[in-house]
Amino acid sequence: MNIIHLVIDDKPIVAPEGTNIFQAALDNDIYVPGLCYHPKLSQFGGCRLCFVEVTERKRTGHRFACAHPVSEGMIVKVNTQKVIRYRKSVMEYLLAHHELSCPTCDKSGECGLQNITSELNLGPGRFKTVRMHHPVIRDNPVLELNRNRCILCGRCVSACKEIEGVSAIDFQNRGFKTVIGTAFDRPLECSFCGGCVAVCPTGAWQDRTLGFRGRPWEFKNTPTICPYCSVGCTVVVNTKTESVRRITSHDRLGINEGNLCVKGRFGHEFIHSPERIKTPLIRKNGEFYPVSWNEAIDYVSKRFQQVIQEHGGKSVGGIGSEKCTNEDNYLFQKFCRSVLGTNHIDNLSNIKSPYLNRLMYQSVVNGIASASLKEIENANTLFFFGADVTEAHPVAGSMARKAIRMNNANLIVANIRNVQFNSVAKNDIRLQYTLGSQAIFMNALMKIVIDENLVDLKKAEISADNFHELCSSLDKFSVRDASQSTGISEETLRSVSALLTKPGNCCIICGKDIEEDPLGEITIRTLMNLCVLINAAHDEKTSPGKISVLFSRSHNNSQGVNDMGVVPGFFPGYGDIHDTSGREKVGKLWGVKLADDIFQKDSPNVIDLALNGKLKALYVMGENPVMHYPYGKDIREALRRVGFLVVQDTFLTETAQLADVVLPAVTYAEREGTFTNMGMTVQRLNKAIPPVGDARPDWQIICDLAKKMGQSYSYASVKEILSEIGSIAPLYAGVNYDRLKRKEFQWVSFVYDKKRPVKYKFEIIQPESFSIIRRKDFPFILLTGASLNHQGAFSRHSKSLTLVAPECFVEINRKDARKMDIQDGDMIVIESMQNKIKLQAKVAGKTPEGTIFVSEDYEWVPVNLLRDRVYTPVKICKETG
Repeated sequence: MNIIHLVIDDKPIVAPEGTNIFQAALDNDIYVPGLCYHPKLSQFGGCRLCFVEVTERKRTGHRFACAHPVSEGMIVKVNTQKVIRYRKSVMEYLLAHHELSCPTCDKSGECGLQNITSELNLGPGRFKTVRMHHPVIRDNPVLELNRNRCILCGRCVSACKEIEGVSAIDFQNRGFKTVIGTAFDRPLECSFCGGCVAVCPTGAWQDRTLGFRGRPWEFKNTPTICPYCSVGCTVVVNTKTESVRRITSHDRLGINEGNLCVKGRFGHEFIHSPERIKTPLIRKNGEFYPVSWNEAIDYVSKRFQQVIQEHGGKSVGGIGSEKCTNEDNYLFQKFCRSVLGTNHIDNLSNIKSPYLNRLMYQSVVNGIASASLKEIENANTLFFFGADVTEAHPVAGSMARKAIRMNNANLIVANIRNVQFNSVAKNDIRLQYTLGSQAIFMNALMKIVIDENLVDLKKAEISADNFHELCSSLDKFSVRDASQSTGISEETLRSVSALLTKPGNCCIICGKDIEEDPLGEITIRTLMNLCVLINAAHDEKTSPGKISVLFSRSHNNSQGVNDMGVVPGFFPGYGDIHDTSGREKVGKLWGVKLADDIFQKDSPNVIDLALNGKLKALYVMGENPVMHYPYGKDIREALRRVGFLVVQDTFLTETAQLADVVLPAVTYAEREGTFTNMGMTVQRLNKAIPPVGDARPDWQIICDLAKKMGQSYSYASVKEILSEIGSIAPLYAGVNYDRLKRKEFQWVSFVYDKKRPVKYKFEIIQPESFSIIRRKDFPFILLTGASLNHQGAFSRHSKSLTLVAPECFVEINRKDARKMDIQDGDMIVIESMQNKIKLQAKVAGKTPEGTIFVSEDYEWVPVNLLRDRVYTPVKICKETG
C-alpha cells in the first residue's frame, strides 16, 4: 500500500493511498466538522459541512473532505474565512426547520449539530420558517424516532444496510417532504440492534430504555464486556448514582467497532431487576428464608464436610458457569479439587460436546484455529458451517458483511435449515444438507479438491505425513453418491470446493449444529482434514492466504470455562489430569496433595452420576441446568436424587428453586475479571457499580467457603488470581491484567508460532450417514437453536427484550403447515414420548419438511422436557377449542 504525504492545517501527516481527507484528519487528531461522515460507513456527502480548501497540483479549490481522496503533496486548510462563511450558511439551512428542543433532548451534550452550532457561534438564522412538527414514532419498546430533530445525514440508513444488512429504513418522499422512515410508515421490523442510535449525530433516534433518567454529562462511562454471546463485544456502561441507565458503545473500543446486537445494547435491565436475589437463602421446612452471609457460609461448609466424611469427596459434584469469569471458574475447580476432594466437575458446554475441547486444541496446535474474530473482516472467503450467525452471533455477522463489502469476499452458508444471512456476495452459495450427512459433505469436498487438482498436491504430499493414506481412503468414495446422501448437487459441491481453495484468507465458522450433533466429532475431524489438505498445499509466495476455523461457543465465557479446567479431563490450560507429574505440579502450586483416586480414566458427566445416585451433594455456580441441560426429564430427576444442592446465582432460577441453599452473586456490571471469547481472545471486565444488595462476586464467595473449610485462599483481587492462572496454564502465561485495560490478549497466538513449520497429519475417517429415527406416530424431528432476542436469565429479566420478543414460536415448513391446515399464530401442541408443550406456529421456509424448530433460549419455555436425544421424534397438532 502506497503512503501519501500531505499537510493539513500546517501539520505534515501521512495516510494510506485511497484515504479521504476527513479520515486522514481524524486519524491525526485534526478536527473537521461533519455530521454525515462515519469511518465505518460508506461516504454519503450529505451534510456539506466538511468543506475545506485544497491545494494540489499547484491549483487551489474547495472540496468536501469526506468525498475527496488524499494525494501526494496536498495542502489542506480547514478553517479559512471562506470555508467558515460557507459552513455557517449550511448550518443556517440545517437549523431553519430543526426542532429547538435541546433542554428536553436526551442527545443534548453529545449532539454533533449542537457542538458545531456552538463552535461557529451562530445566532438566530436569517430564515423565518415554520419548525417541523412530525409526531414522534414509538412503535416498538426500544427505539424512538423524532423526525423533527433529523438532518437527513443518512448515517442510520447506511448503518442499517451495510452493518446489519436489514435495510429496514430509508429516505422516504422527496424534496422538503423527505424523511427517514419505513416504507408506507409501517411499524419498524428489524433486528433492533440500535445501530441507528449509535451513529445518529442528533437526537432523532433515541434509546427508550434510558427514559429521560440522565444527561450525558451526568454519566460515568465504564467500558466492559457484554454478558451475552461469545463474540465478546465491548460495551460502555453509563451509570448515574450507582445505577445503570443505558448501554452505549465506542467505535474505537473493542473488537466490535461499536456494533452491538439488541441484547448487548438494550438487554441491561436485569441488573436492577426487582427479582434479583439480594441476600443468602436457606430452605427450612420447604420454604426459603433470608439469612446472613456468615450463617449461609457456615451452613454450607458444615453440610459439605458432613457429606465428605460419610461418603467421601467423590460423592460431591460441581457445575461451573459459561457466564462467570475466568477467575471465578478457576477458583471453582480449584475449590472442588483441593477442598472438596472431587474431580466430578463439568460445565454445560462440555457436557453437550465432550470432544470439542480436545479437537479445538488440536486445531490450535496445527495452526488451523483462528487467532482472532478480526480474521472474519480480513477474509476473502467465508464459510458458515452449521452456524446460524444472524441469530447466535449477530456482530460476527456484521464483521462478515464488512468483509463482503470491503474485500469482495465470497460467501458459503451451509446448514440443515435455510438460515438467513442478510448480505449478498459476488460468489454466494446457500445450501441445505440432509440431516446427518455433514461428514459426507466434508469428504465430498476433499474428494473434489484432490481429484480436480484444486491445490498443489505435490506440496501437500511433502507437508503431510499420510497424504497417500488419505487419498486411498477416498478412492472408493463417490461424489455422485455423496450428492444423493447430502441432497447437494454435484455442481454445488464443486463450486464450494473451488471457493474454499481460492487464493486469499478463508475463515470457517463451525456452529453448534455441528458441535452438538451425534456425529459432531467425526464431522469436525473431517472438517479439520479438509483444512489440513488446503493448508498443507499452501504456498506463501503464490497464495498468501490460509484457511482457519472458529468454533462457535454459546455464551460469553463458554471458551474460558473450559480453558480454566472446569471439566473432568483437564486441569487449567488443558493439562492432562492423568499425567502424574503435571498433577504433582498443580498440587504443589496449590499447597495441597491431590488424591490420586479422584482422577478416574473414564469419568462420566456430573448429571449421569447424580442420576445414578452416586452424588450426595452438588454445587452449581451461575447455571440453570434445569432449563439448559438438553434432556429436561433427566436433569430434574438427577437434582431430586441429590441430597444437598447449593446454587450460586443472580436470580432464583428453576434450578435455584430446588436448592437447599442459594447464594446471591453479582452481575457483569458489578464485577472485575476476564472473559475469553470464541476467538480465544482474553478481555477485561471493569466494575461499573457496587454490588446490588448483599450480592458478592463468585470468587469471593468461594474464598469464604474455602476458609471456612480449613483452606485459606488469600487473594486480594482478581489480578492475583489471573497471575496464578498464568503460572498453571501455559496458554495464559503471557496475559497481564493491567495491560488488558489497553489491549486484549490472544492465547492462540501465544501457543501457535507462525514461523514454526507445521507437520500436518490427516485422521483417516470413513463417515457414514447418521440414520434418523422416524416413527409413524411421531413423524417430525425436533430441531433447536439460538435466538437473536433471548439468552437465558439475563434477557428473561430485561423488560425491553421480553417486549420486543415476548413469544417463543414453533417454526414449521410451509408444505407441512399446508397439509395440516396450520396458519401463522395458531396454537400448536408439540408432543414427544417424554412430554408436551404448547407454542404459537410460525410458518416459514427455513425448516426442512418433516422437521420443526424451537429456540432453546427462551428460558421460560421448557423445550428440553421434550428431548431424549439430539434428533427427538415428535408429533404436532393444532389446538382446537
